[in-house]
Amino acid sequence: MSISDEDKKGYIAIGEAVISHIFEKEEVSRESLILRLEKQAGQETDEDYLAEIGQARKILENLEQTQAPHGDNVVNLEFSRTAEQHPSSDRQLREEGDEQDEAKNG
Repeated sequence: MSISDEDKKGYIAIGEAVISHIFEKEEVSRESLILRLEKQAGQETDEDYLAEIGQARKILENLEQTQAPHGDNVVNLEFSRTAEQHPSSDRQLREEGDEQDEAKNG
């Protein structure tokens, strides 16, 4: 299945809304993303970007509401793991640092 250019732009707008939620430490849900996109559309004057926002809302509205295992479809960033808590991130950072050191030292 191929994704249309129109859908790709909608997915980008959804990603931007998710990033806004993350930076503002807000819960991310289908409904909260739709509301964020509505707010962005009210402040936007660029017709092309308004079309992207419209496509993003259409994608989200057409998704079936799925349930998370605990009965809610929300990610609470306050309780999600940070990079420092993730076991592989320390190892990955050390490996990247070693690679940079090797590159500097030849």
